[in-house]
Amino acid sequence: MSLRTRFWRFLVPVAVLLAALLVTAGCANRVPGLPVPPGVTKSTEKLMLQGETVPVDLYLPKNISRAPVVIVAHGFTRHRRVMAGWGNLLARHGMIAVVPNLPAFADHGRNARAIGEIITLMHEPGRLANPAPSGDVALIGHSAGGFATLLAASRERRVRCWIGLDPVDFMDHGLRAVEGMRTPGLMLLAESGAWNRHANALAWLAPPGSTLTALRVRGSTHCDPENPTSRLAEITCGDTDAVRRAVYERYVLAMLQKHLLDDAAGGVTLSAAARDGAVAVLGGSIVQ
Repeated sequence: MSLRTRFWRFLVPVAVLLAALLVTAGCANRVPGLPVPPGVTKSTEKLMLQGETVPVDLYLPKNISRAPVVIVAHGFTRHRRVMAGWGNLLARHGMIAVVPNLPAFADHGRNARAIGEIITLMHEPGRLANPAPSGDVALIGHSAGGFATLLAASRERRVRCWIGLDPVDFMDHGLRAVEGMRTPGLMLLAESGAWNRHANALAWLAPPGSTLTALRVRGSTHCDPENPTSRLAEITCGDTDAVRRAVYERYVLAMLQKHLLDDAAGGVTLSAAARDGAVAVLGGSIVQ
């Protein structure tokens, strides 16, 4: 048998195996579509962000003339579809939810600038008319998306609050952003582990005058904030749980209702969180 024949007999089975593994991984990483609930309309626009055209999902509440804008950013290597549940939830509660595909793979500063561009675009006259933006903005981000939205929140004047869903820091850039940030913020963390870089975002509580509060959702995995998620993500990061996800949702809504919807009964206080067995208070100030 010639060397060439042996080579091809070796290469073909390996190629077939690799192809099968890629197909299997692709199937496991599929994300189911979520239905749009009553009272919400969903559309997809292509926006130019940081010189790249990306799809952005808009979730709009019906029968409201004006509403605040909430931008929801996905985590590293993920996409807008894993945050669709947040779009539905926020629109059902009277907010305009903007859920983009971030343009950069690992350039978090570029993604932060893209979020700033979205804020500007959503407030262009005539872009959104039913409902029209109220002018107030909140930013929510998961994992690396939490980092990018934090950077944006430290710069953008329209942002009324920031929420990080198990966010991570990179090279202390988030820490430096927090040092000059006066926007109220809430971090909802999973259990410490490799995927949240062992909860390294807790360092953001350290600067004097920090406006952040941190709570840990007990037993949570890094992928719990995704809705929906994929089986491959669960295999990698740990199984998700609807009960734990509901805890994230409850605290997110409380924060947004206080700062965007002028709900006097809303907000998150450390004393109330301390009585909630679903979370552990990790530090910070009262979020008012």
